[in-house]
Amino acid sequence: MNTKTVLVIDDEEDIATAISRSLKREGYSVIITSDYKTSIKVIANSEIDLIISDVMLPYTGGFDIVEYVKNNDTLKNTPVILVTGMDKDILYSSSIKADAVVSKPFDMDRLIALVKVNLKEKELVTEE
Repeated sequence: MNTKTVLVIDDEEDIATAISRSLKREGYSVIITSDYKTSIKVIANSEIDLIISDVMLPYTGGFDIVEYVKNNDTLKNTPVILVTGMDKDILYSSSIKADAVVSKPFDMDRLIALVKVNLKEKELVTEE
């Protein structure tokens, strides 16, 4: 099985570490960055399968990460999950092509489930 690589972008080290630990327990390779410029360099120089980004980052934010990825022909199919503590961000993110949005505080199991669904590793189960 090919290990998928997830980029976690968050300037709060404890949150990034918690997400990273959970992803690693699920078998993912994880890269952590804390700002836009470093993240763009990693995205350009690594094979990233999925991105989890906080909305609020130093100097810029997760919305800019989404715009960068979705407006790049090579990267546009890379899923981006935004994590936010602000309700208004959830409304805005749906209009900028984020693949999913998770509100803080978030349930780690739900975040991992969203990762699996966006990587098409688990079928989305819905109640009928």
